[in-house]
Amino acid sequence: MSGLGYYPGCSLSGSASEYDRSLRAVAGQLGVELREIPEWVCCGATSAHAIDHNAALCLAADTLAKARRAGLTEVLAPCAMCYQRLAVVAHELKQNPGIATALDEAPGLENIKPLSVLAWLNNGVSDALQAKVTRSLTGLKVACYYGCLLVRPPKITGIQQVEAPRQMEQLVTLLGGQPVRWSMATECCGASFALSQKSTVLRQGRQIYDAARKVGADVFCLACPMCHANLDMRQGEMGIPAEAQLPVIYLTQLIGWAMGLDATTLGLDKHFVPTAGAFAKEKS
Repeated sequence: MSGLGYYPGCSLSGSASEYDRSLRAVAGQLGVELREIPEWVCCGATSAHAIDHNAALCLAADTLAKARRAGLTEVLAPCAMCYQRLAVVAHELKQNPGIATALDEAPGLENIKPLSVLAWLNNGVSDALQAKVTRSLTGLKVACYYGCLLVRPPKITGIQQVEAPRQMEQLVTLLGGQPVRWSMATECCGASFALSQKSTVLRQGRQIYDAARKVGADVFCLACPMCHANLDMRQGEMGIPAEAQLPVIYLTQLIGWAMGLDATTLGLDKHFVPTAGAFAKEKS
């Protein structure tokens, strides 16, 4: 097995545990050993960077420093928010290596590379992934939803086609699924405004839902715990009847299903919108 640094962050350790569960299962199938960063702490995703820039840098740099001390050179951060914070500090360290000294860290911290789940799957294991597909997703129409933080800004993520990314669609196609062309793939879900301005989140979520439904999507596929919470948990509040709601599935769950893993292993039974009906649409 090859070793890869792993930063689950707060969400995957709690409300998005099915994301963690499915990612670990997929990594195991691919022969990738996930080495969890020892004594990791919160990245400060939704509050620290808005209040104190240096404090936010310290939180993210702490994770990179612990990865370095563990002998790791790459860190997979599957949560889009966590990835963004780690990628920001990595970018700033490269622009100004002196930041590491200010943070009481030795030079070289800028050489630790944060990876999003898209970068890991598309650039590192896509060939091995294709070989593991035992259950084709033929007939499943998938709305790939990136949200804000997986692809923006390009100077941080390295993705230039921020308005029309295709990395997730390429993976869905590899699994045999049918990615739909739709208009809201990179629009914001409202993120943490669910607490302070729920009406905004419900309006955004309903627009995202309507766009996916308009083009005949069977499921949403995404890689952000905040997006998942807003789209999976709130469709009823958006005024969508239970029978018309769309399942919201993590990318790693979709991959695990195509690998032949069962629903319990992947945490597919943990969602608010039931997922079983979506997979009944597959055509073998």
